[in-house]
Amino acid sequence: MKYLPDLIYWIQQREQIRIRKEVEQKPPPWTSDNIIANNRWCNVHREDDKVTRWIFDNFMPRHRKEDTIPLAMCVARLVNWPDTLRDLSYPADGWTVAYRAGFLRVIAARRIAGLKSWTGAYMVTGGFSRGGEPKEVIMARVLDGAADKCDQFLAKYPTTLSESSVILTTPGIGSFLVAQILADLKNTDHLKKATDWWSWCSPGPGSIMGLNFIHDRPRSYVPTHEQFIKEVNHIREFIGKEIDMYICAQNTQNCLCELSKYIRAKYLKERLKNTYLPRVNNVS
Repeated sequence: MKYLPDLIYWIQQREQIRIRKEVEQKPPPWTSDNIIANNRWCNVHREDDKVTRWIFDNFMPRHRKEDTIPLAMCVARLVNWPDTLRDLSYPADGWTVAYRAGFLRVIAARRIAGLKSWTGAYMVTGGFSRGGEPKEVIMARVLDGAADKCDQFLAKYPTTLSESSVILTTPGIGSFLVAQILADLKNTDHLKKATDWWSWCSPGPGSIMGLNFIHDRPRSYVPTHEQFIKEVNHIREFIGKEIDMYICAQNTQNCLCELSKYIRAKYLKERLKNTYLPRVNNVS
């Protein structure tokens, strides 16, 4: 299949950069590939990404058992910005009236002060603004529904990521964002024994494009969910055999998203949005 060598190459380069920078503490440059060196990329394993590390180290209880964790991960991924999450603190009692009020107060204060409150990595789906509302009001309304869904999740105690995705999907939190929340929950007691832990994933625009590049299809082609999962797992198995690196389907999907960026930059000569200035103490 087309571009599979580029995928293997990108995975090896990206992991090599992480090791040289974080484990060996070597100064830059960490790669001779200018495209990879000068642009920002996710890690091969999502668990190594900066924000994910921060969330697991600072926003989630260490024993990962609390019933409030699903709701907390909804808050964490909607915001996705450590400074704001630090100001909010962990919702130890759930989505209470007091925590909701604090959520609105903290983010409004940051907005008024001109401080960044969240990233655009995971956007809520549209249709929630009633006109002229600040974003935190819209986000709180989304979390009202998410809190109910988290209660349903806890009551049913699903054993698969697939079933969990159906339960947790709610207006404002679509399939892509739910998949990010599940990627967190699968590393907690709630879903660590999910029977589809390795094989389940949910389509995203970048990973679909990466798959389309590999299969030499038009960028606009949209596979069914079943086809997407099948193709991602085929590539996951190929990676394991090719370089003895075992990556779950969700992380394989993330690598495909990064591959789509690499191909666009290398072969299609497109300029990528997020450039990167290497610094020794950067962990990203």
